Amino acid sequence: MAKDILVTESLSDSMIKTGAKLIERLDANNAAIKSSFWLYSHEEKTWKLIVASPLVDTEGPREYYKRIVAMNGQAENSEEIISLNDIGVTNTSNQIAQLLKFAIDTGEGVAGIRFSKNTINGIFIEDTYIYRSN
Repeated sequence: MAKDILVTESLSDSMIKTGAKLIERLDANNAAIKSSFWLYSHEEKTWKLIVASPLVDTEGPREYYKRIVAMNGQAENSEEIISLNDIGVTNTSNQIAQLLKFAIDTGEGVAGIRFSKNTINGIFIEDTYIYRSN
């Protein structure tokens, strides 16, 4: 039986590691990720893993989520799975992805940058953990 990672109000080391592994599996599956980051929602008091790719426009979000489900299925153990409820897919024109791209360029790899309580072009970002921004 699969066991999803527990997403909490605090960004845990487990969430960070699991997110990085999912991004690596998606990269190996040619998922064309341009931006990926954990984003904290102050209103909901929860974190969501955001994945921005041009394939969301060409394939559609449903097909992209299927790609994520397939890559979750390739996890080495059940604790390396992130529930789809805790993942959001978007195209590359997403406002937060664009703002992060403007402020931080990580290149193509999987980075690990905490970006908290900052304002970019007048938009306040409560907290985010960036894997990729380009």
